[in-house]
Amino acid sequence: MLNALMALAVLATPLSAQTSPSSGQPALKWSACPIADAPQLQCADLPVALAPGNDRKITLKVARLPATGVKKGSVLVNFGGPQGYQIASLGSRTQIFDKIRTSMDVVTWDPRGYAGLSGAVLQCDWGFVRTPDFPADQAGFDRIAAANKARADKCRSTDPALFDHMDSASDARDADAIRQALGEDKMNFLGLSYGGTIAQSYARLFPQRVRTMYIDGTKSHSPRNWERELDAMARETEGFMDRFFAWAPAGTEKRWRALVAKANREPIPAPKVEAEFNGTQLQATGFLKLRSGPTNWGAFVAAIAAAEAGDASDFALSSRQPYPGVPGGGYKECLDFPRPADQRAVARTAKRLRAIAPNTGASFALAWHLPLTCAGWPTPVTNPPKPMPRTLPPFLGAGAWQDYDSTRRVVEQIPGSRTIRHDGPGHNLFGAMANPCVIGHVSAYITERRLPPKGTTCP
Repeated sequence: MLNALMALAVLATPLSAQTSPSSGQPALKWSACPIADAPQLQCADLPVALAPGNDRKITLKVARLPATGVKKGSVLVNFGGPQGYQIASLGSRTQIFDKIRTSMDVVTWDPRGYAGLSGAVLQCDWGFVRTPDFPADQAGFDRIAAANKARADKCRSTDPALFDHMDSASDARDADAIRQALGEDKMNFLGLSYGGTIAQSYARLFPQRVRTMYIDGTKSHSPRNWERELDAMARETEGFMDRFFAWAPAGTEKRWRALVAKANREPIPAPKVEAEFNGTQLQATGFLKLRSGPTNWGAFVAAIAAAEAGDASDFALSSRQPYPGVPGGGYKECLDFPRPADQRAVARTAKRLRAIAPNTGASFALAWHLPLTCAGWPTPVTNPPKPMPRTLPPFLGAGAWQDYDSTRRVVEQIPGSRTIRHDGPGHNLFGAMANPCVIGHVSAYITERRLPPKGTTCP
């Protein structure tokens, strides 16, 4: 989808060149971006260190939407994914920044490693990765780990050093190099979805450089205890299902639990997509189908009835990819989040989460997909979750049903912070949903450091 926005173009004569800041970062020489249908965008190349103390430089493509009024600063944005083509994303949704641009440049960059306009790109499979079944024993775990290592080794062989420095802390260092090249003493940062993980990493590494920080629909990368964070995520996922059961016909919850238990004893066929689903797969695909909101909940009730009759085809995510999984390869996520050491650790966590959340269990991505697709990874976790310093300036966060609580747990670590709640389905209120109420509050915060009142909600 984003690829369609990309088009080669002849670069125009540089529009402006910024004086090199005292930090020693090279000047950014702005020219027209090679992006179709985004004439306002300006691009520049910035060499950055591959890693601290490493002599190798990689080149990032940086883009800006210039301020429409008197410039008073800049704001960095990462739209999430994690993915490349951040510049194309900015070019496709310029209007959400109209209020911010009255006094600020809006800046983004195509991240290291991913396909896009930056110079250092891994030659890897960025496609869909199916989530493996929970292994029954250590031998099953070892087979999953070996398959993961083989997939990762193939990618790593294209550029081992770059592969080993794909974590969000490396992105945060790149972001600070951009800050220096922009000549900004302090930075404003919008971290949307997975961009919130990069934002949290930036806040830990460069707390003295943060002026404002907004995170939207993100998971916490800053708990003190990761297992307790998984417990909290399990309760939140269960809470989403509770909304559905309160809406659904009486007895639906009991039927659902019986269906999941039946599928765990023997997978239920899905003949229309040539698949079969166990209980965890039903829980995962069921949640994905419910999260769009009540408009699709009636179809889910019908899917339960069909599966009870022996056909679980309506639980398929698509005819091409019926099973749960995540696109993108995990090349960043596997360096950012904990992974299990063995099958016993996996089973212990899954058992605990299933007791906490009997309707959704351990079927969410950070408890199931990530541990099982990162086991055996050839590079260790280089940017593990850990708390942020409380000396940071107040944050602003926002989230909908599926991610408000996890976002709140991030920002509430910082005294004086605020959150905006959207009482409804959805994800990424500022960037993807373009919620006007959220855009108004975020714009006031970024430009004036004016936070909304406690308990603010947006329709």
